[in-house]
Amino acid sequence: AGTWWAVRQPAAPAAAPALVALEGMGHLVSLKVRYANVIEFTQQLTQGIPWTQWELSLGGTQVLLVARGECLVGTDVRQARYEAVDPAARTAVLRLPAPATVSARVDHGPRDQGGSYFYAVQGTGIEPLIPGSANRTQAIDTALRRAQQDMERGCQSASTLATAKAHAEDALKPLFAATGW
Repeated sequence: AGTWWAVRQPAAPAAAPALVALEGMGHLVSLKVRYANVIEFTQQLTQGIPWTQWELSLGGTQVLLVARGECLVGTDVRQARYEAVDPAARTAVLRLPAPATVSARVDHGPRDQGGSYFYAVQGTGIEPLIPGSANRTQAIDTALRRAQQDMERGCQSASTLATAKAHAEDALKPLFAATGW
């Protein structure tokens, strides 16, 4: 009887499909968003009047930037976990983290290849007569920073994240269906 019991072990239930290959992917980029916008910005140049709270306006630098770029939205599949597994029906519910921006960048490439460019950078008031280019450089940096922030906000919108989630599901379902799950 002991031999019969040792030989007749109940069959182990089928395990859920392995996540090893899926976890090796890292981030699954499911959406690429192209960005284009016009950023208009004026960097004021002022001089403080000593011993007062007033400032004297000397003019400024006006910037018109045609900003282009792209951001990638995806899911970190290394954090994927099974929520429910039914070996008899060969179905599994996979829980993935919410999609997030993987990368976002303003394109600084050449204009004719789709890069961002400054349409106009001009001084106002007496700013063009003042030696040095610190205000002009600061205005250009501020315009590029605003374009980057605007693009990142657009990539984190609810509709963008919902589209990325749907695309991730569309990519993963056939992967598991190919394994019989």
